[in-house]
Amino acid sequence: MEWEFTDYDRKLAADLGSYLGVSPILGALLVQRGYVDPLRAKMFLRPKLADLDDPFRVRNLRSAALRIIDAIDKNENILVFGDYDVDGITSTTLLVGILRRLGANPSYFVPRRMEEGYGLSKAALERALSGGKPALLVALDCGTNAADAIRYICSQNIDLIVVDHHQSKEDPVPGHILINPHAYAIEGTPWRNLCTVGLVFKLTHGLIKELRLRNDKRSWEIDLKDYLDLVSMGTVADLVPLTDENRILARYGIKRLKFSKRTGIQALIQASGISLGEDITPVDISFKLGPRINASGRLADASLPLEMLLGDDFTTCYRAACELNDINKERQEIERGVLDSAMRQISDEKLDDYPCIVVYDRSWHPGVVGIIAGKLSREYRKPVVVFGEVDDGITKGSGRSVPGVDLVECLDSCSDMLGSWGGHPMAVGVSVRESDVPVFRKRMAEIISQKYGDIIDFAPKVRVNLVLDASDVGLELLDELELMHPFGEGNREPIFVLKNILLEKPPELFGGGQNFRFQIPLSEGAWINGVAWRMSDRLPPAGKGVDFAIKLGWNRWNKRKIPQATLIDWRLSE
Repeated sequence: MEWEFTDYDRKLAADLGSYLGVSPILGALLVQRGYVDPLRAKMFLRPKLADLDDPFRVRNLRSAALRIIDAIDKNENILVFGDYDVDGITSTTLLVGILRRLGANPSYFVPRRMEEGYGLSKAALERALSGGKPALLVALDCGTNAADAIRYICSQNIDLIVVDHHQSKEDPVPGHILINPHAYAIEGTPWRNLCTVGLVFKLTHGLIKELRLRNDKRSWEIDLKDYLDLVSMGTVADLVPLTDENRILARYGIKRLKFSKRTGIQALIQASGISLGEDITPVDISFKLGPRINASGRLADASLPLEMLLGDDFTTCYRAACELNDINKERQEIERGVLDSAMRQISDEKLDDYPCIVVYDRSWHPGVVGIIAGKLSREYRKPVVVFGEVDDGITKGSGRSVPGVDLVECLDSCSDMLGSWGGHPMAVGVSVRESDVPVFRKRMAEIISQKYGDIIDFAPKVRVNLVLDASDVGLELLDELELMHPFGEGNREPIFVLKNILLEKPPELFGGGQNFRFQIPLSEGAWINGVAWRMSDRLPPAGKGVDFAIKLGWNRWNKRKIPQATLIDWRLSE
């Protein structure tokens, strides 16, 4: 892989570090991320909940809050209609929990993916409304582009609020309340890129704020910080940029996860193999907690994790969490088979030559195509769309992108050949006629080449932030890097290079021979443990000068933390 070194203003980095009381290394990382203003840099390093913007600045949020309060005051029936992924499930849990605390008794509903499809589909609405029509329906993480469903709901004399973050394809349908910063020309606001659970948090903030102005006793008994555990899970799992308000909510929410009072989350944490009281990381959310919630919606019924998160009996919640474990194992088995098949297809048909990889097989389970798209996108460092099962000549798929390529924008350019589609820049859902998959592949290749050919280089690269001296690596640096957490979309974990390192002993294989451990000597006889994942085919030699590209951090395990370097790439020193 080519190593690409990031340039920056060294004097500005040193001055910024001095002003903030941190090292020039951290100052450099801030400058590279665009935080050159000292006040903005300080807010990034030390975000506060008090920095959250007034919820009523979000368009239509005040109208939504007032309508919900009116429904509570009149004891009207409220239906909360959520989506079946982590963002949708946590959004539904958050709003239902707050409404209950405010004296309402809302019903709630999540579609069955396999039978009813995504969002406000006809089949889902028929089941949701079969028990009677509510006075108010609140749709979460879906609905922005459901024009026909919105018209139908309104025709039934049901008031509708949609809270969503998926990009809109046309002007909003009148007659309902839409909270979605992407549906209006709103740029530069700190809540622009909130996912749905973040927007629901702001909606509940608005509810509490309005009720406290009315001196409503119930509102003073609610501490919204207790709901940040849900917000962090949805935010990290949904791949939204961890900047601005997303960063604030995720950072505080991840801390709350460790001590969550929510019985369902305690059960999920334990069933995921994490000890209560152990630090939770974004990686834990992405690879342990989130997949277990998602698995149920992909293969079974998403009401299971929803009931778990709303539950208060530990035995019942833990039983549900264990069932989610079993479903997740089934999902992993299905996923392995589909992934192997997809990679063979890419190799056999040389699809990795395309700027966007499009793979398809009618035998692939539709519940895992999004996961496969994500894995392939990371493997090939390109946008990927995966299509699976066919229904009435239509195949549904999921797409995942790479930084810099907006999949929604690309799909909009070929919308004439699409069925239902939507999402956000990094993740989309899309359907086409089975016979049109080859045409879609060609169109996407042309669109991405035209839009991004001169901008995006898909060749594998290691984007190095800084070259460090061995003496720079110490406990102080690792502690400083903690100030930049959480890492994720929009705030990538920094990569450092250590040059001309001589390993004193050969690396040691582990994990079935796929991974290896090694020790990097530092200054004055010190060293740091290194680990390399799935790189056993490229072992660095002992006794020769080697340049290492690594990530640095604390390895937390069994309530202990140990300094660790994670190997990204290596090459012989010049």
